[in-house]
Amino acid sequence: MKVFKQIDLTKGTPWKVILLFSLPILLSLILSNAFSLINALVLKVTVGGDSVTAINSTSSISMILFNFAYGCSGGFVILLSSYFGKKDFINLRKSFYNGLFLSILVGLVITILGLFVYEDLITLLNIDEIYFNKAKDYYFIILFSFVLMVISNYFANALRAIGDSSAPLVISLITTVLNVIFAFIFTGLIKWDTKGVAIATLLANLFSCIINFIYIFIKYDYLRIHRDSFKLEKDMSLQMLKLGLPLGLQWAVLFVGSFFQSRTINGFGNGLATKAVSCYNPIDQYLCMPLHAMSSALLSYVAQNYGNEDFDRIKKGVKEVLLVDICIYIVIFIIGYSLINYVPYIFMPKEEIDHVVNGPIIKYYVSTYLYITIPFYIFQGVLTLSRSILQGIQKPMIPFISGIGELFARLAVCFFIPSIINPSNPISDESYIGVCFSTPFAWFVSVVIMGGSVLYFFSKNKKKIEC
Repeated sequence: MKVFKQIDLTKGTPWKVILLFSLPILLSLILSNAFSLINALVLKVTVGGDSVTAINSTSSISMILFNFAYGCSGGFVILLSSYFGKKDFINLRKSFYNGLFLSILVGLVITILGLFVYEDLITLLNIDEIYFNKAKDYYFIILFSFVLMVISNYFANALRAIGDSSAPLVISLITTVLNVIFAFIFTGLIKWDTKGVAIATLLANLFSCIINFIYIFIKYDYLRIHRDSFKLEKDMSLQMLKLGLPLGLQWAVLFVGSFFQSRTINGFGNGLATKAVSCYNPIDQYLCMPLHAMSSALLSYVAQNYGNEDFDRIKKGVKEVLLVDICIYIVIFIIGYSLINYVPYIFMPKEEIDHVVNGPIIKYYVSTYLYITIPFYIFQGVLTLSRSILQGIQKPMIPFISGIGELFARLAVCFFIPSIINPSNPISDESYIGVCFSTPFAWFVSVVIMGGSVLYFFSKNKKKIEC
């Protein structure tokens, strides 16, 4: 079996086909997230560390708005996987275009909403004044590229839903290279600072949409435009919204918690903690990518086999993937701990990290967070697997409830633990340790809710998973 071909996840040894399917997804995630990393590294070379911090300081806002839309589009394609599992290609085509129209609609709504409130959100983040204008310039342009990001994400999810995880990888590679070229042009040659990086991202996402659509049109005849492609099916659209909106709301709720966590952390160290966040957030994302890739592959696997009504195969696949995830976690733990002391030098100029006064403080904030969080990545792995299973068997409300639980867990730790640790100075270095535990605790709450729900559904009926 070759990596670069469409995979029918209703056939073959479960863990093998899931692992094979996840490899292009992992590389796609790396390249996709490389957009932000490349922006930061380019700015580090062309205009300096303050611009890097300004871009990364807006990440929690992006996660609230963007992940709502991404969650929705990810929910929309669940029907595609189900129809592919049934080999119902007529409804597969209809659901593809219904999902595309709904994704565009969601993207436009979020863009308009974001344009009205983005300055207030940046202000609410408690970002230091020296980063504020750079962050505002960057985010304003990024909002205009948002619809393109959503469409590109929908196309990638749709391809994975029908067993093609290699095309999104190749397209991500092409658009990432384009992003690098544009970023150097607009920041190195034209000197547009954070605006230039945002324009580079916009153009890269435009090319991604065009390439995705051309590929789908040429490769899959059952997804080509048909006379019924522009007709919204009411029942199908409602079912897609039923699957997509709770997942979108769940992601939005999750990152509301991250937003307030970032706001709390920005109050530490007279702005230096903000620089630390811009260092450890990208590393956090990259280290967890193998776990996210496995869960993404499992979602397509579960949804296809759910459509094929092969419930025993779903259970077998889940058990095998859990064992694979444990092995991945051990490798991530070893790599993560070995990298901790080098992380600040990756994302910030060496002279800032080696500064006699500020350098040790930034290193402290980075290393403390990573030393606390990395051991709990196993929770991240279990909760993402559980989320994929529940999405695949079309139980979207439970992940949403789990997201609410995560939000309250994160807020509770951020609001109360620092004051308990040091009542006289809740933004002291020792209080910062308490804030760092908000992330693992939020993951733990989510594991209890979603993991418990998965066990319930699997044990309720040996032959059929039903609520």
